[in-house]
Amino acid sequence: MALTKDVKTIWRYLLPYRKQVWLVAIVAVINAGASAFTPYIYGRLVDFVIKGHSLPLILGGLALWLAITLFSDWASRYSFDRGSAVALDAADDILFETSAHLMSLPLSFHKQKKIGEIIRKINRASDFLEGIINQVVFFVTPMFLTLIAALVIASFINWQLTLMLFLILILYAFVSVKKTGPIITSQEKINENYEQAYGDLHDAILNIQTVKSSTTEELEKKKMIKNFRYGATAEYKKYLSYWRDLNFWQQLVFGLGFMAIFSGALFMLDKGRLSAGQLVMFIGYINMAYRPFGRLGDNYRTLRAGMTSINRVLALLEEPTEPIAEKKGIVPEYIQGKIEFKNVSFGYTKDKMTLKNISLEAEPGQTVALVGESGVGKTTFADLISRYFKPNTGQILLDDINLEELNLKWLRNQIAVVPQEILLFNDTVKNNIAYGSPEAPAEKIIQAAKAANAHQFIEKFSGQYEQVVGERGIKLSTGQKQRIAIARAILRDPKILILDEATSALDSSSEKLVQEALANLVKGRTTFVIAHRLSTVMNADKIIVLEKGKIAEMGTHQELMQNPEGIYRNFWELQTAIQKVE
Repeated sequence: MALTKDVKTIWRYLLPYRKQVWLVAIVAVINAGASAFTPYIYGRLVDFVIKGHSLPLILGGLALWLAITLFSDWASRYSFDRGSAVALDAADDILFETSAHLMSLPLSFHKQKKIGEIIRKINRASDFLEGIINQVVFFVTPMFLTLIAALVIASFINWQLTLMLFLILILYAFVSVKKTGPIITSQEKINENYEQAYGDLHDAILNIQTVKSSTTEELEKKKMIKNFRYGATAEYKKYLSYWRDLNFWQQLVFGLGFMAIFSGALFMLDKGRLSAGQLVMFIGYINMAYRPFGRLGDNYRTLRAGMTSINRVLALLEEPTEPIAEKKGIVPEYIQGKIEFKNVSFGYTKDKMTLKNISLEAEPGQTVALVGESGVGKTTFADLISRYFKPNTGQILLDDINLEELNLKWLRNQIAVVPQEILLFNDTVKNNIAYGSPEAPAEKIIQAAKAANAHQFIEKFSGQYEQVVGERGIKLSTGQKQRIAIARAILRDPKILILDEATSALDSSSEKLVQEALANLVKGRTTFVIAHRLSTVMNADKIIVLEKGKIAEMGTHQELMQNPEGIYRNFWELQTAIQKVE
C-alpha cells in the first residue's frame, strides 16, 4: 500500500514530462535485452574457439558484441542525459509548488512555525526527489530490466545454476531490506536533528544584532555545537556504522554465493554437463546481477528516506491557504474607506478571546488611534482589517460590505501597513520602495521618496536608488527604514492605512522627519494608528482605549481627558510625569 502511494507520488511529478519518460523507458527496455545478450555472445565465442569454428564466425560474433556495446553506451548516455534533465525539472517543480504554497499560508501558520526548518525540509525533499528519479527510476530500474532478461536467457542455458543465482539474489535482497531498516530510522533522526539545528542557526543569524548587543555569541556557539556535534553528527556516526554492517552482510552473501555457483559450475564442467563458454556466461551474468543488487541497499534507503522527507513536505500542501490567488469575491469599482466593526470577537485559541465584542465605526478619511497596555489586542485589531485572521463572531465591513465577501487580493491592495519593525529585502532602495507596485515608473518612486522625507538621504548613498540595503535593511538606520516603508505606502496610494507603533523606536530628530512623512501619508486616508506614546495621537479623530480585549473608552483626546478617573487620562498623566523626569 505504501509502495503504491510512493509510486503515485513520484509519477505525479514525472507526469508533466511523460513523453521524455516514455522515450527513456523504450530505449531502456531495448538496451536491457541487448545488454542481457552480451554474456551469451562472449560465452559462445569461447566455445567457438575451443571447438575450432571458422574465423568468419568468430569475427561475426565479435562484431555483434561490438555493435551491442556501442548501442548500450549510446543508450546509457541518452538515458542519463534525458533522465537527469527530467529529475532536475521535477525537483524544481516540488520546490516551486511547496514554496508557493508556503507563501500562501495564513499568517497564523507562519507565527507558529520555524520557517528555517520548513525551508530546509523543502530543500531536502527537492534533493531527494531528484535523487530518486535519477538513481532509482532512470539508473537502477533499467539495470533490473537487464537482470530479468539475463535470468531468462540464463535459465535456457542451465536452469540449476540460474536457480542458485536467483536464490542468492533473494537472500541478498532480504538481507539488504532487513539491514536497511535501522539506516532509515537513523536517517529520519538525522533529518530532525538537522532541521532543529539549522532552524536555531537561522534564528540566530536573523537576530544577529540582538545576539551581538546581548554578547551571547558564545551561548549561540554552544547551542550550535550541541545541535550539530552532539545531535546531528552523533546520529550520523551511528548511521555510518549501520552502513558498514549492511556492507559486511552484502559482501558475505555475494562472496559465499559466488563461491557456491562457481563450485557448482566447476562440478558440471568436470562432468561434461557445462561447457567452458557457458561457465564464462554465468560469470558474466553473476557480474550483471551484482551491479543492481550491489546498490540495492543504497537505493532502498534513498527511496524510503526520500519518500519520508517528500511526504512530510507534501503534508504542507494539505494546510489550507488564503484565497489570495482566487478571482472570486466582490471587487468594487470605487471605495470611500469606511470601516465598521460589528460585535467582533476573536481569539487565537477558542478558549481565550483576545478581542471581545468590539463595535466601532471609522468614517472615510478619519484617523482612529488604538491605545492600551501591551497584549490587549491592538495589533490583532489591525490584522483583522487585512483579513490575516477571521473573527470568531461578528462582522467587519468596508463601505458596508463584509470583508469576507471581498476579493482578498483586491482588499489588501487597498491597505498599506507601516509596522514598528521594518524588514526590508536585501535589494536596492528602488525595488524596496516599489515592492507591491512593480510597474511604478522611476519618477513616481522618487516622488514617493520625497513625500516620505527619504529622497535626501537616498541621494547621499553612492548607489543612490540602486543602493543595496543589506539583509533586512541592516545598512540603514531605523528612521531611514521607516521612511522607506512610508514611501512604499505612499506609492501604493491605499484607501486604508495602518500605522503600528511607527515612531516608537526613533530618536527625536528622526521622529520629526517620520512624523512629517506620516502627515503626508494619512491625508485623505482612513488611518488606524497603534501607539503607546499618547502624544503622537492627540489629534486623532477618535481614540479607542482597549482593556482586557474590550473597548473601555472611546472619544477624542479632549473628551477622554474630561474623565479624571479614566484610563486614558491616567495613561496621559503617567507619561507626562515620566517625560518631565527625563
